[in-house]
Amino acid sequence: MTVVGSGRLDEPDLLDLLADQATPLGRLRMDDFRAACRADADAHDGVVHPSRVSALLRNRFGEIDPRSFSARWAPACGPDGFLDKTDDLAPIDPAHSRGNGNKLVPLRRWRGWTPTLHHTETGSPPA
Repeated sequence: MTVVGSGRLDEPDLLDLLADQATPLGRLRMDDFRAACRADADAHDGVVHPSRVSALLRNRFGEIDPRSFSARWAPACGPDGFLDKTDDLAPIDPAHSRGNGNKLVPLRRWRGWTPTLHHTETGSPPA
């Protein structure tokens, strides 16, 4: 996809900075997001809920930037991503949202999901 924009090339826009996957810092953040999505998928038969992912990240890192968190979903569901949007909607948990509590959002499904080895051996999701 080609996007036309204006501005100096050495001054990335806010969305570029928030969805940064090119720098080591950005890759680390996307890796953490991906790991939280995978943990949620493993615990819920491949289904990923944004509120559960937010809770996992907050438990690990404390407060997270909601704009940065929101910016992760588009690349995660894109052609080179690891999630697919579903038609199933679920409410956002108000405890993990600023102003969007109970708003319906699409659930995601881990692309090509298969249970982890632990899940397969025990017959139950990891704790």
